[in-house]
Amino acid sequence: MVEFKINPLSSLMGAEITGIDLRNPLSKDTKEDLLKAITNHLVVCIKDQTLSPSNLADVSRLFGKPKQYFVKDETVENIPEVIVVSNRTRENKPKVYASHWHTDDSYRKKPATLTFIYPDILPENGGGTDFINCYSVYDDLPKQLKNKIANLQAVHKWQSRRNVSEVVKLSKEQEKETPPVEHPLIRTHPMSNKKSIYINPNRIDHIMGFNDIDSDKLLDEIYEFSFQDKYKYSHSYEKGDLVIWDNRCTMHKANSDYDVSNLRIMHRVMLEGEAVF
Repeated sequence: MVEFKINPLSSLMGAEITGIDLRNPLSKDTKEDLLKAITNHLVVCIKDQTLSPSNLADVSRLFGKPKQYFVKDETVENIPEVIVVSNRTRENKPKVYASHWHTDDSYRKKPATLTFIYPDILPENGGGTDFINCYSVYDDLPKQLKNKIANLQAVHKWQSRRNVSEVVKLSKEQEKETPPVEHPLIRTHPMSNKKSIYINPNRIDHIMGFNDIDSDKLLDEIYEFSFQDKYKYSHSYEKGDLVIWDNRCTMHKANSDYDVSNLRIMHRVMLEGEAVF
């Protein structure tokens, strides 16, 4: 059994893991301990990894089944599980990808559980990822607001009415693959059994049972509360960092604290999901 070290990165969330090479075979106990670390800390950074795209896909299989991404021209050739996340448009113009708060894959009936990010090319400075602890948001919600949303469902779409980040235009076939779905605004984590707010400002179109005006008002109230700095942790990448986070209890966004003329390319894998309850 590999004995790795865990060093918390903040009191809110996040931990650094050292002393392990994920390219080597891992025992069942080691895999369980790593999964426990992700569950406990929400976001982990496993340091000093050397991972090709195929290595990254293999590592993700230690924790579940990696999804094959349906927008195929955004994946590594012949490795459909590995998505290329670049700060360049298709016209090679600089952009900051995923720069608004979201949680991965919420437009799916069974959203991704874990996301794996591994830097391929990093800018000279900055270009990290910001995270929100959605357990803490739920715990601190004003009682009146918590009670109001306790049994409410939100409609999530690939292209929502309130979309704030540019998303790829889907083909008709791809649109059929991604119909609107409904998820509760509060979810329970199947491993920790803790409750968290479950929102995605980039995918939620409206709250079920509300007209657009009232839905927008309530969503804006939830978002304003959730985006407070006290719920945020920011991770700055170094070469060799493998960052894994739990989409069931976090939100994240790419930060833009760097010169976007510097190239930033990340490789991403998401694990097959589960129903939100």
